[in-house]
Amino acid sequence: LSFRVWMCGGSLEILPCSRVGHVFRKRHPYDFPEGNALTYIKAEVWMDEYKQHYYSARPSAQGKAFGSIAERLTLRRKLNCKSFRWYMENVYPELRIPEQDAVSSVLRQGGLCLESLGADSLGLAECRGTGAIRPQSQRWQLVEPLLRQQDLCLAITAFTAGSKVKMEPCSNKEPRQKWKPKGPALQHMVSGLCLDSQPPAGPPTITQCRSQLASQVWEPQLIT
Repeated sequence: LSFRVWMCGGSLEILPCSRVGHVFRKRHPYDFPEGNALTYIKAEVWMDEYKQHYYSARPSAQGKAFGSIAERLTLRRKLNCKSFRWYMENVYPELRIPEQDAVSSVLRQGGLCLESLGADSLGLAECRGTGAIRPQSQRWQLVEPLLRQQDLCLAITAFTAGSKVKMEPCSNKEPRQKWKPKGPALQHMVSGLCLDSQPPAGPPTITQCRSQLASQVWEPQLIT
C-alpha cells in the first residue's frame, strides 16, 4: 500500500506524537481460496521489473496463476502512476537492490591498489592479501552509478578538473557520486572527467579523460 500511494501522487508522513498500532487477530475473518501467495502476487501490478525480487523471497508463488489484473493496470494508467523504479530512486534510494549486490574487486594500477581508510584517507597502496583475505579497505563494488565500500561511496569534491575525491555516505540522488566505466577508466558521469591517481602519493583527483594515460587505467580484479 505504501509504495502505491507514493507512485500515484500521494505521500505518507510520520507526524510528531502520532501513534500507529496494529492488532493481530488469531485468524483471518476471510478466506484465501487458493492460498495467500496468490493474493500477495498483486505485486505483478505495481512492482514492474522488480517483481523478480518478490518471487525470490516467496518461491512458492512462482508459476502460480493469479487471474486477470487488467482492471488494476487500467487504474494505474488512469491515475498516471509512476514506475516502481521511480519509487526506488526518489522515495527510498537507501534500499539496496539484491540483484545489484555486485561482486567485490580490487582496483589495481600495477602492484598498487586503490585503498580507502575512512572518509578522509584515499589513495594508492600496496596490494595486500589474496582472494577472500583481501583487506576491506581495498574491496570495491561498482553498483552503477555508485562505486562503494559498504555504506560509503566514492565522491568528487567539485565538478572541475583537479578536484579531489573522497568517501561519503552513499546516496543515489547525489550527482557527485555517479560513476561509470569508460574502457579501462572510471568516468564521473556528470563532470565527464576521469579518476586519476596522480600524484600517486596523494589522494586521487578527477582530470580530463585520456585513454592512454596510465594513471587513469584501473584494472578490476575480482575477489573470489
